[in-house]
Amino acid sequence: MECATALKDHDDAKIQGWKEEIDTHLVFAGLFSAILTAFNIEAYKLLGGNNPSSNSSADTTNQLLALLVQQTATTNNLGNVLNTNATAFASKVFISAQQDASSNPTKPAASAIAINALWFSSLICSLAAASISILVKQWLNEYKSGMASVSLEVARIRQFRNDGLKKWRVQEIMMLLPILLQGALVLFLIGLILFLTPLDNKGAVTKAAIVLISSLLFFLGLTTLLPTFAQDCAYRSPQAWGVFVVIQSIKKPIRNVARRLYSLTTRMADRHADGTFSRLRVRMAKSFVRMFQRFANKPNTYSWKARERVLVEGQGRGLDQHLLVGADATFLDDTFLRNVIQPCLNDMEPLEAVNCYFRLMSHRAHRVEDGVQYFENKATESKAESLAILAEITLETIRKSREEPIPIEHPIQVLRTMEPLLVRTLPLVYPRFCEVMFGLLGDQETTVRRMGFSILYQQLSRNLDLAEQYAAAGCHHDLGALVAFVDGARRAGDVKDFLDGCDLVICLATLDALPSPDTAVRTHLRDTLVHLQAFLESPLWKNVQPRMLLYPISRITPHLVALERRYLGVLEDKLVEVLEQVVHHAKALNHDGNWEDKIIILETTLHDLRSVRLGGSSAGSVSTLNEDRAGHGRRPSFMRNALTPTLGG
Repeated sequence: MECATALKDHDDAKIQGWKEEIDTHLVFAGLFSAILTAFNIEAYKLLGGNNPSSNSSADTTNQLLALLVQQTATTNNLGNVLNTNATAFASKVFISAQQDASSNPTKPAASAIAINALWFSSLICSLAAASISILVKQWLNEYKSGMASVSLEVARIRQFRNDGLKKWRVQEIMMLLPILLQGALVLFLIGLILFLTPLDNKGAVTKAAIVLISSLLFFLGLTTLLPTFAQDCAYRSPQAWGVFVVIQSIKKPIRNVARRLYSLTTRMADRHADGTFSRLRVRMAKSFVRMFQRFANKPNTYSWKARERVLVEGQGRGLDQHLLVGADATFLDDTFLRNVIQPCLNDMEPLEAVNCYFRLMSHRAHRVEDGVQYFENKATESKAESLAILAEITLETIRKSREEPIPIEHPIQVLRTMEPLLVRTLPLVYPRFCEVMFGLLGDQETTVRRMGFSILYQQLSRNLDLAEQYAAAGCHHDLGALVAFVDGARRAGDVKDFLDGCDLVICLATLDALPSPDTAVRTHLRDTLVHLQAFLESPLWKNVQPRMLLYPISRITPHLVALERRYLGVLEDKLVEVLEQVVHHAKALNHDGNWEDKIIILETTLHDLRSVRLGGSSAGSVSTLNEDRAGHGRRPSFMRNALTPTLGG
């Protein structure tokens, strides 16, 4: 019964569509026939003898000449003889002209015959379309009668009648209706030009009518031909289908002609290989023939649906993108975006998902600057949730973009789009954000790796309380990737990323909400401190601009104090010594006092660090990994205002 119900719904929709189309044809045919009838009445007069324009020019001239001679002779004083002779002559001429007119009736002009033929043919076509429309509508009403239920018997009757519709070509007869109406319109317009030509002495009206009518006929012809040659053209009509079938049937001879033309142009190219103009002409001919050949070599299909199936099979993934983007643009509903669009994006291939993401974000964004989408940041809960969905989609798109090799500009563009989204949505997507960003730290592309770390560092530095909140949930468990990034930055000579990475590892390892660290966290901490000490022990750091060094070091040292308080004795004496050397070196170079604030921070934190290390010797009963943090006050946070200036500037 499900099959019967589905067929009934399909039939109901199909028949309803046919009826609506027939109603449109009937309205057009009625209006057109009424207008055409008025023109036919005037055109019919051109065929009658009572119309002065239907008399021949010779008959009219003879009659006028006879009357003129008679009138002149009557009023002239030349004498009775001349008067009598003139009157007799005029009478003979007039009688002769009347006899010629009665014996040889005037023939209508050829233009009058053509106008009437065109307009009456147009009227017949219009009335024929109306008559056939009424018949087809009666057939469809009969087809629908008695099929309101979905029982097995009714389903069989419906199928029997449906087979009859196909066998007796009812749909093809319906397709004849618009062809008749369009043909009637064309005949009327051609006749209208012929009708206006003798009436317009200056030709202005006729020329205007010719231009307008030619434009309309060109449009009708173009929209009839285009669907045959442009496979995605939507100008499909019964007359276009007729042209399509004819062209498909002659493709084989066209293919043979294309092969011969191609071989001919190849021989011409060999023959005229010396002349530049000849080579250019032959190249253009070959391009035209290749285009002609591509059309001829396309597979033959004799219906729109068959051709669509072939095209859809080759464009399936692209159509999926258009489908999702179009659905989102239509509904603009957050629930639909989360429950439908987002799962579909997750199932796509990486490149298709990225392309679909860009199109989706383009109509969701409030403004676009330099290719980056920006979103409205009004403080409403619903708006924040909507942006959170977009942020989740963005993070998933970043992850998918690194699954397979795709153009590097795609993930970079997605990362640039994500930054403004995180302003409002980071608390809602923080765990997923950390997972994706930590994953980017090991990316093969240096640009993606550095950009991912930059976003990660900036967001955590600005939202340290959020990092504290999620520390116990294990959002920062992948410190190994961060330590590996730090090591790679040191080897590559990237001082800023190296020092920022060390700062981030130390800070995440000293979060108050973090439980007692396991062996892996201790290892990561030790490796980071070893990297930092090795960097500061080498003479290379003295070649770095002091400003580039002081900013990150002034952020790291407060976190080293917190680290030493939590894990007493974790810092090597050598590390503290090299930090003191950095301070002395900076003071020696601070001639103008521009770095005084940073030097003060370093001196203060180093003093605190010495105090903690000295005080730790008297607290031997306290575990270095589970030290009571109540008496240490608030743990120092990232220095947020130090992130604003660039370290290289």
